[in-house]
Amino acid sequence: MKKIAIVEDHGILRTSFVNLINDEIGYTVILEAANGEELLTRINPKNLPDVVIVDVEMPIMDGPQTVLELRKKHGTKIKILALSIHKEVRLINEMLQNGANGYISKAASAEELFTGIQKVINVGHYLSKDISSILKDSGLFISYNPKLSKKEIAILKLICEEKGNPEIAEILNIPRSTVNTYRTRMIDKVGVTNSVGLVLFALKQGLYKME
Repeated sequence: MKKIAIVEDHGILRTSFVNLINDEIGYTVILEAANGEELLTRINPKNLPDVVIVDVEMPIMDGPQTVLELRKKHGTKIKILALSIHKEVRLINEMLQNGANGYISKAASAEELFTGIQKVINVGHYLSKDISSILKDSGLFISYNPKLSKKEIAILKLICEEKGNPEIAEILNIPRSTVNTYRTRMIDKVGVTNSVGLVLFALKQGLYKME
């Protein structure tokens, strides 16, 4: 059973998300909050959610600050998925730079929402195609191109194809630990915070093209 927390300031919409997720087999909402401060106050370190779904614009503590505080307090133990009506580059970029694992629009279908949840759990990142296109076209996320080895580029392309470490290891016939080492090294080399940043880097530099 995947445990979900929802942070959304509109009560009716929050209730709709709770009901939608609880009605899906294999998912349960263990915590709902109207803003980031309420989430941080009520979250139980002994029963952390697998994924926190966070709105971007909220009173008291907004999405970017919530993501930042979650990362400070709980590191990478929790996956964070931004769910927002806003598609401004500045807001998307801020959420991802602060440590969100993914970003999708509230206009997305229920199917895409669950795809996003599963992807951030199993792969570590998820961006809907419209969000990927917005960031790729903006030119704001990555401004330089460090030299990557052929092996790093091969792994990077597989990360963009939403392959997890076990799949990458099998495809390239290398140990899983080696894949993780390469992933961590690329994050440091590129200067991003997580796998989402690697995907955006690959898109911006033309190392991977969306279908």
